[in-house]
Amino acid sequence: MHIKNILISIAGVLLLAVSVLTYKLVQRPTPAQVDISNQNANSKNIDKGLGQESGIGNKPSISRNSCISDECLSIDNLNYPAGDLSNEAKSSLNKALDDEYKAYATYEAIINKLGKVRPFIMIVRAEEQHIASLKALFDKYGLTIPENPYIGKVSSPSTLAEACTAGVDAEIANASLYKDDLLPTVKDREDITLVFTNLMNASQEKHLIAFQRCAQ
Repeated sequence: MHIKNILISIAGVLLLAVSVLTYKLVQRPTPAQVDISNQNANSKNIDKGLGQESGIGNKPSISRNSCISDECLSIDNLNYPAGDLSNEAKSSLNKALDDEYKAYATYEAIINKLGKVRPFIMIVRAEEQHIASLKALFDKYGLTIPENPYIGKVSSPSTLAEACTAGVDAEIANASLYKDDLLPTVKDREDITLVFTNLMNASQEKHLIAFQRCAQ
């Protein structure tokens, strides 16, 4: 009987040991879980500007000189208007907005006449974003935003091919306006330079290519 009790005790200890080992193995994360956990941790570090992952460096710092639209929300004690602009810079902002207004009204007129045709139905939405970016700068510097004087006052070509050819000419002129006339006047304004450069690049690298393909 005494030997039987000892064997039962030994069996109980072995069973407990197996249970503990099994629990640890079940709770151990799989390689996939470890990878996901590491990715999440790295993503948080990147968002905080503390680390690098796959060649991604720290986020560029946003200052009162570079903030535009939503980026300005991360800056403390920034009140609008954020500063004074030279008359030359104000004139450049008005010229940029006027040109984007004209493009938007022209592309909208083409859609109204020819229907929801590509690439106009896509580019006209991009023009809305261009206008919004410029309006954010007007707001930042306390400038009065003019109305679009071209709505309902521009005509549309009769065919899609003609419309696309007109789009090619318009985007070439738009990119040239930013590069040759407007950007040189705002070299000391990081925020305006950033917006102008983005709009110029969109014209010559995206919209122009789309219109050239359509006009062929």
